Amino acid sequence: MEEDPSPASNSSTIYPSMEKIITKYSALSKEDPDKSDSWTPLHKDDWTRIYRCYETKDEVVTDTLVAIALIEGVTAGEMANIFHSQDLKLQWDHSVDHSKLLETKSGNLAVYHQVTKRIWPAAQRDFVYESYKQSIPGEEADHPDWIVCNISCEHPDATAEKSKYCRATVEIVFYCKTIVEGDPKFRENVKCKIFYSSTIDPGGWVPSAAVKIAATREYCKFLKQIGKFAQEYAKDHKIEY
Repeated sequence: MEEDPSPASNSSTIYPSMEKIITKYSALSKEDPDKSDSWTPLHKDDWTRIYRCYETKDEVVTDTLVAIALIEGVTAGEMANIFHSQDLKLQWDHSVDHSKLLETKSGNLAVYHQVTKRIWPAAQRDFVYESYKQSIPGEEADHPDWIVCNISCEHPDATAEKSKYCRATVEIVFYCKTIVEGDPKFRENVKCKIFYSSTIDPGGWVPSAAVKIAATREYCKFLKQIGKFAQEYAKDHKIEY
């Protein structure tokens, strides 16, 4: 996959958070959730395992919902590109009503205004976010890990005050690791392990319990959608890492 030679702009919202996020998810990707006291299993199906991951910092315990999926026949670079690309996103993410590119800050960093489809009786929601994609050295030099972060920001071309929707905020992490078993030139020998987490404030008044229940359901739905799309999409393309 092509790497953007320029780093994320210091003027971006996402830049100050990236080092901390990369460090956290690089460490999580090396853990075995079923053998760690920090991970509590919450859900398991054919595509997805969901855990509550506990972290202690300065004697304060925080928890994060983390979903893990294993997608056969796709590399980390390909999976990250499918998640990051707006053109591809609109082909598999059916929750999007419409999306507009507001600004391109670099090859791998852009700002978008996205409007979700309305789920009755709730109000229709929108959010403005920076999306940043970056490769990270993996366990093998030729097979880097990839991460995509979508983090809410403000932009003069789509302010909350002028929006006719209920403005939501997001912090989404999509971390991908390639697993190779055999000759890496063939798709049947590769898998992509995804670590996915999203923190969403839907805006307005929504009970926190309802948000947590919806998160578990949406994690499973999301990973199945993008996983199936990636497998079909990858069949017609040369393998890339």
